[in-house]
Amino acid sequence: MSADHQEFLNNFHHLTMGSSDPEVKRGKPDPSIFLVCASRFPDKPKPEDCLVFEDAVNGVKAACAANMQVVVVPDPRIEKESLCNATLILNSLEEFQPELFGLPPF
Repeated sequence: MSADHQEFLNNFHHLTMGSSDPEVKRGKPDPSIFLVCASRFPDKPKPEDCLVFEDAVNGVKAACAANMQVVVVPDPRIEKESLCNATLILNSLEEFQPELFGLPPF
């Protein structure tokens, strides 16, 4: 992992990485990575109060299976019809409006 990535990741309370986390038994589209992550917050949020950002079909499927809201910025080669369960589809993260989800604007 590059120093830039590590510096960015240091901003987060905790990380759940599917490839190396012993609590995550299966990969996406299984929802366990998102459920494990939510369980690690001190206040244990309800899944429907969680917001997932994804870029792939299996990630959208996993977030939906976890009953979480999902914002997707898909690879342009993905057919948007395959993302029909996403809460919001954007062309760029720059389009994200946090206030739509009750979050403070930036």
